[in-house]
Formats: sequence, structure tokens, C-alpha cells
Amino acid sequence: MRWGRVEITAGALLLWALLYYLDSGTLVPQALAACALHELGHYAAIRLLGGRVARLKLSCVGAEMALSARYPLGPARELAAALAGPAVNLLCAWICSGLGEGWWCFTGLHLALGLFNLLPVGPLDGGRALGCLLTLAGREDWTQTVVGLLSAGLSMGLTMGALLLWRAGEGNLTLLLTALWLAAVPLRKTGKK
Repeated sequence: MRWGRVEITAGALLLWALLYYLDSGTLVPQALAACALHELGHYAAIRLLGGRVARLKLSCVGAEMALSARYPLGPARELAAALAGPAVNLLCAWICSGLGEGWWCFTGLHLALGLFNLLPVGPLDGGRALGCLLTLAGREDWTQTVVGLLSAGLSMGLTMGALLLWRAGEGNLTLLLTALWLAAVPLRKTGKK
């Protein structure tokens, strides 16, 4: 489904419908609100730094903003834009933590989303930030190798951890699927070359 520069995949719609059906409380709306605030953090930073968003794609594994080639940000500004989403989540977690017991779930969602996105894994904000830092340090030629190795190592570690938890009877399907998705990213990139 496409509206102008926004694309929503069928997988995203199916996942949202399934999660909404399975949600007995307000977890899904709170998670979507935390994700929306995260993306608004990116968007606001991009606009404030002089960039433009060419396309926003919402899929079952998250959101992806493509920057306009007509308004390049450069590595320092791209670093700030990459860190803006997690920064918004961490700020919201801090604010919500002082609002009382009724906000614990929203606080936890923000904290988890912000910290997870800071992992130095290729498709996440942390991977983009690390690539920008390496470019700024004059090691742009290292970016693909370093981010690729960290992506593979961390995603395989998460996959093993998720499988061990599953075996111990404490498994979480979301963690396992997320870990497998992250593990597949370096493999997909290797296959494209």
C-alpha cells in the first residue's frame, strides 16, 4: 500500500492485525506509539539538519527512511539523525519513569526500543551511527567490514541466547524472530555482492 512517499507492506499490516488480535491489553497501541515517537525523532533531526526524507517504508521488521539525494546530510549530520530516534525513546523512558506505576509498560517499551536500536548492527541506528563515526575518523574503508563483523557476531549471539532461553522453557517468539532477522541481514548483504 502506498500513499505518496509512505509505503506500508502487507507484512506490516498482517503483523499489526495479528498483534492487535492477540493483545489483551494496551501493549500494541503503546508499542506503536513508542515506534512512532522514535521515527518522529529521526524525522525532526533530519529536517532540522537540512535533509529531506524521500521515502518511508513500514514493514513487519520496522520502519526505514530513505534520505533524498538532493539534500545530503554528510556523516556528522547523519550520525546525529541516526541517534535522534533512540535519544527520543530514552528521553521518553526517563520522563515516563517519573509518572508512576501506570506508566511502567510505556517506560519499558521506550527503554527497550531505544537500547535495542543502539546495537551496532547494520540495519539498526547503532550500525548506521558506527559507520558514520568510522567515516568521520577517516576509516570509511573499514566501515563495511567492522559493521558487518559486529552485525554477524551480535546477531548470532542473540540467536543463540534466544534458542537457549527457548530450550530452558523461557523462550520468547519475538526475541527469536528478531534475532533470526538480524542474523539474516549480514547474509543477505553478502549474497548481493
